Amino acid sequence: MFRGAKHRLARWFFAKPVVPFAVEFVVLAPLILADNPSAHAGGYVFLLPWLVLLFGVVNVPFVVGAFRAFSLDRATRRNHALEHATIHYLEAGGGKRLSGRAAVNGFRVIGHSSAPEIQSAFEHVRRVVREGGQLPSVSRRCGSNVVTALGLALVLLLGVALVSVVLRPPLAIRASGLTSVVLLFFFMRHGIGNLIQRRFFMTIDFDEVSLPEIREIKPDPIDRRRGHFVVTNVHVAASTPSNKDLQPAADAIMPRRG
Repeated sequence: MFRGAKHRLARWFFAKPVVPFAVEFVVLAPLILADNPSAHAGGYVFLLPWLVLLFGVVNVPFVVGAFRAFSLDRATRRNHALEHATIHYLEAGGGKRLSGRAAVNGFRVIGHSSAPEIQSAFEHVRRVVREGGQLPSVSRRCGSNVVTALGLALVLLLGVALVSVVLRPPLAIRASGLTSVVLLFFFMRHGIGNLIQRRFFMTIDFDEVSLPEIREIKPDPIDRRRGHFVVTNVHVAASTPSNKDLQPAADAIMPRRG
């Protein structure tokens, strides 16, 4: 029970990039807003090993996701797009909150959905693909967006801190810079995340898909919901469309995924 509670707590923490961002903000804001940031930098240097450990822990999804993004094969990226679109149509009826994970030969759907429901949703995806429509494959709930948000927060805050220590601009400028970071993070992270998701985490270069098999899988050890694995066959189009044709889904997924 306690182990499961720890897993759920960790999942909650990393699924909400606002929480790691708040941790980084609390650590770096005193340095940025200090009367003399250069004079206070010595204390941060003294605590550097602990700060590196802290920032490393809160940015684990960013580090892992960054490596994973550049190692995903095209087959997994195709199934990532199919996974998002399928879950989008599964959730379109309302009342469901599903997650998933793409693989080379298909994808998982985790949550309360039946094999016939998945079959029906995938059939909708198949029709859209065959007709050359816009596949609702980009989702702000995707784990890749969490990765992007964490990376954006870290880069922006460290950038403002470095400028504050090296250039020592007036307090008003430093405060404005810190405020700008907060505004950018809260209002731009989803848009930037969608762009990164579209470019590095999925591919839509197919013109025909099919579903040979749906099989039930064991409950996930973290959220303990039942799920299904969807085996896919994907035919790659002779003329590959651009990933810019992927359209955001309003509520398509919340994962641990690639």
